[in-house]
Amino acid sequence: MWQKKSSPEGLKVKLLMAINRLEKREKDYSNKEDTARAKAKDDLRNGDERGFRVSSKKLAMLKSQHSAVSGMVEMAQSMRDVIDMQNGLKDIVEIGSLLKNYQDQLGIDTKQIEAAVTNIRTSMEKVNAATEMISTTMDTVSSGDIEVTEAQESLRAELMTELETERQDVSPADILASSIGKEKVKNKST
Repeated sequence: MWQKKSSPEGLKVKLLMAINRLEKREKDYSNKEDTARAKAKDDLRNGDERGFRVSSKKLAMLKSQHSAVSGMVEMAQSMRDVIDMQNGLKDIVEIGSLLKNYQDQLGIDTKQIEAAVTNIRTSMEKVNAATEMISTTMDTVSSGDIEVTEAQESLRAELMTELETERQDVSPADILASSIGKEKVKNKST
């Protein structure tokens, strides 16, 4: 009726034993799964539909049990980790208590410290907002550069065509083809 509370170390030992037993069971289920899978494969290869249905049901049952045991292994390992953390937390609580005593002895007012921290956070938020605004502005300016570059490339193509026309005596049909090429370049850049 009344159970004695175990120490963290005692619980840890019990959990290690349980984990070992569960891991053995998990390995056993894994081996049985492999055997059932091989049997189902053989039944299917031999055309034994009834044997396949029985073997596949057994495999499904074993997979379910294996999954349950795997979950228990994970739970036991998590519990072991919690016990380890509990010991660390006890140390942290003791240190926190000592720090509180030192703080009281030094006459440090925690409300003043909290107000200062709040002011620092507010200042940092304002700086972050300003930085974001500057970044957005820079992005806008940079995107304008891309449009200028595209306009420059279009102008370059147009002028190069004109220069080629001036260098050579070109027929009106060639000038018309060149103009059509320029329009295509303009349409691509927009």
